[in-house]
Amino acid sequence: MKIRVKAMLVGAALVAAGGVTSAVAQTDLTAYHYVYYADAAKTEYFGEISDRGCGRSGSYSYVLRANVPSPYYDATPIYVCGGNGPTLPENW
Repeated sequence: MKIRVKAMLVGAALVAAGGVTSAVAQTDLTAYHYVYYADAAKTEYFGEISDRGCGRSGSYSYVLRANVPSPYYDATPIYVCGGNGPTLPENW
C-alpha cells in the first residue's frame, strides 16, 4: 500500500512540474511603458517608467521588467522581445 501512495505522489509531482514548465514557456514577451497613479481612481498622477530591455539566456528570451511602485497603473505596449532583440510587430 505504501509503494502505491509513493508512486501516486511522485506522479502528482511530475504533473505539477510539467504545468510549471508549460506556464514558463508562455511568458509575456511584450515590454510596456507604465503611467502609475497614487489612487485607484487614477486621478492623482504619480510617475512613469518603462521596462528596461530584453534579456537572453541560451535560447530563452525575456523582458527586463521595471519595478512599478504602485498597484494603480496603465500599461502601453512598446516592443516585443524575441531572439533578435526588441522588435515592433507589423500590426502595431
